[in-house]
Amino acid sequence: MKKFLSYPVIFFLLVLLLAGCNTEQKLARKFVVMEKPMPILVMKPDIVFKHNLKEYEIPGIDTLSDYLKDSLLYENSLFLKEIDDSLLVYFFYDGFERFMTRMGYTVIPEDSLPVLMAESLSATVVNLAQISLEEYIYPYWSEEVVYDEVIVIDGIDLNALNFNIWIELSKLNVEGDHKVLFTSDYLIDDLNGLLKQHLITGKFRFDYTIDTLTLTDVYDFAGRFGSYTAGYLYDYLLNRYVRENIPASYPYDPYYYHYDTRRRIIYPVDSGERIIELN
Repeated sequence: MKKFLSYPVIFFLLVLLLAGCNTEQKLARKFVVMEKPMPILVMKPDIVFKHNLKEYEIPGIDTLSDYLKDSLLYENSLFLKEIDDSLLVYFFYDGFERFMTRMGYTVIPEDSLPVLMAESLSATVVNLAQISLEEYIYPYWSEEVVYDEVIVIDGIDLNALNFNIWIELSKLNVEGDHKVLFTSDYLIDDLNGLLKQHLITGKFRFDYTIDTLTLTDVYDFAGRFGSYTAGYLYDYLLNRYVRENIPASYPYDPYYYHYDTRRRIIYPVDSGERIIELN
């Protein structure tokens, strides 16, 4: 015989759950408004790793040595061979610094490290350990519902670039506090299309144009990716603060929260909307 919870019990459990969420959100809001005590020392990479994944474009590539294979793929890339590493890192750093400064942090360059070390000063170290780019083809696919018919649009190849970053997070002059974080995003050709139906035959046709990515698009996206990464890192620091300051007797596993800077609200997000902590 099945047993069901009574309405008073359900109400009591709901009150407990909401009270728990309220505790977490109070801590999260406190983190947002409080003065950030530690500056962020950002260490930038010297090079950007680049990989052309379009191996099918080179006949007999499987018979070549790894060195020759990588060289040919690089030379046959559409974007990678044209991208300046220093310029890409500059745009990424600029987007990253702007976001963190807006959130109340003091961002200092890596050439300040000797002074901080000598004076045993505190800082959160954000080492942009590795940035990599992957060039590949993105197969476009979508569905359009017309009346009761589902029209599948596919067979369109778009150029794509994947941006990946690994971050080493630690505290200066503090042993044992070291985390490795990862996030990624991608940029594709801009496709503009319209589904049309022939008046006589009734058949559908998808007319489209493709605006191919340019170097300007790539550098602009690097800046947005820097801001996007900083936002994920900010959420990570916010949630770490919540977990570190939650009462020891707290009976729940805290949610993971995101701070929406535009609407200035805090809400829980799932695992697909956060930076990844690597083991």
